[in-house]
Amino acid sequence: MSQDVRVIIIKLADRLHNMRTISAMSESSRRRIAKETLEVYAPIAERLGLKNIQTEMQDHAFNALLPNIAEKIKQNVEELAGHRKGAIKKIKKKIDKALLHSSLNALVKGRQKSLYSIYKKQKRKHLSFEQIHDVFGIRVIVKTVQDCYIALGVIHGLYAPRENSFKDYIAVPKTNGYQSLHTLVTGPYGLAIEIQIRTEEMDKVCESGVAAHWMYKKDDKNADSRLNIARNWLGNLLNLQKETGSSLEFYENMKRDLITDEIYVFTPRGKIIQLPINATVLDFAFAIHTKVGLHAESAKVNDKHASLKQILLTGQTINIITSDEVSVKTEWLQIVTTSKARTAIRQALKQIAQEDAVFVGHKMLDRALDTFGYSFDSLDKRSIKRVLKYYKKNSMDELLKSFALGELLPSIAAKKMLPLLKQRGLRKDYLPKEAFSITGKEGSIINYPGCCEPILGDEIVGYLSPAKGIVVHRKNCANLEELEKNPERMVVMNWDLEKDVMFQTTIAMDVINKQGVLAKLASIVAENEGNIERFEQVDRDGNYSGLEFHLSIANIDNLEKILHKLRQLPEVLKATRKEFK
Repeated sequence: MSQDVRVIIIKLADRLHNMRTISAMSESSRRRIAKETLEVYAPIAERLGLKNIQTEMQDHAFNALLPNIAEKIKQNVEELAGHRKGAIKKIKKKIDKALLHSSLNALVKGRQKSLYSIYKKQKRKHLSFEQIHDVFGIRVIVKTVQDCYIALGVIHGLYAPRENSFKDYIAVPKTNGYQSLHTLVTGPYGLAIEIQIRTEEMDKVCESGVAAHWMYKKDDKNADSRLNIARNWLGNLLNLQKETGSSLEFYENMKRDLITDEIYVFTPRGKIIQLPINATVLDFAFAIHTKVGLHAESAKVNDKHASLKQILLTGQTINIITSDEVSVKTEWLQIVTTSKARTAIRQALKQIAQEDAVFVGHKMLDRALDTFGYSFDSLDKRSIKRVLKYYKKNSMDELLKSFALGELLPSIAAKKMLPLLKQRGLRKDYLPKEAFSITGKEGSIINYPGCCEPILGDEIVGYLSPAKGIVVHRKNCANLEELEKNPERMVVMNWDLEKDVMFQTTIAMDVINKQGVLAKLASIVAENEGNIERFEQVDRDGNYSGLEFHLSIANIDNLEKILHKLRQLPEVLKATRKEFK
């Protein structure tokens, strides 16, 4: 598909034929197909620059999904056309005469916004129909790029441009190759009119998109480059499909990637970077280079410090600050909007998870072998080959990963690695000599669940989960009673951190409602090395509130300090660590 774009053009043509006959379908089929067309097929047509196909698809789908609204907008457009017909004709004639006077050979024609585009703009910007200024507009088609800018000057000499209403898509084309100058001017009677100025070649691309590669190839120097852009985008879409875990996840990611509203931001050296609307600093970092994204620590936006999750706006200059100490985090998937960033983050997480799994699996096997008085180094190669064959694993790394991920039990595998005579003399009960020590280097293979939120200093026990790897629970966790029915999966654990790790915990408070009380509570948390990730008001009764602070914190000592200080405030009636049931 990414090699021959005509395959997808044929598919779009097939969907357009379906939309033309959609009225013959059942209501449920109409709604399903129309929704799918608006979410996927029309945006793909837009991304490929197939404007006519996109517009017709959208209008058919709009009529199928919201027939009453579509009919109302149609009536408004027809009524408006009657009022503005004379004014538009007058403006066209005046522009035509002025361009001819400036020795510009131009075609000046009227254009009308599609019904669905009007509806989408109303919904997005919360506007009434009367507030939409570009329902009707004028298109000026000239010979050269230079003529476009001359024509712009001539038009601005006739009609005053409105503030912040000029867009130069010639200097910075859209991702689908669209190029044009857009300007909103004040015409006669205070009428707002959008005028688009483009060359003949740009007009062909606007109407035909990548199809212009075959329709006008002899006359179009840029046809091949547009086709390559389309191929690259489709190739990225296929890569996204391979990297996502399910068809539903791919569908949702693709819908986000098809958003064509764009922003234009700058690198410190002045290079323009095109990103979808609502893109963040982290999206920008990955757009520069995958390595920059993976080690992004923070940024400066217009010389002001900014976090990775700050949403960017057109015209901003972004400088990414990187650090070799920074590594990719799962939470980043919630920050980014571009498929390039999401794919790169997933690949990095997958690689880290595999490395972590090998490390933890090796540690678990060493611990199991030590229980039987052996070490991995003391095993002979025949024993290892025998176990790999028994478990149908191609390598030792595969076997080690299966321990860490809870697929196999290291205690049983360790027995099988011992010499046969030694195996016969072993007790059936498996009693490890030492606990599994958490050093902080285990990465994503060690999980701290929300059911009890263990932190450094808690008494803990582990459970080898077939789905999540090693899950660490507090010894008083309510879920342990059920988990202990599988004693072979329980892991004796202790803390032995070799690096700083932040843990999640929740404190619950009953407070008196007073002005400034939240600021006091937050200040105590910050002063004692805690960080509030979010807070919730879980109950309210007159002058009293129940609050929950979800914290990042290093250890139980810091938590106890925070609780002690909170309890000393006169506004705090009760402050405890939340116990989950």
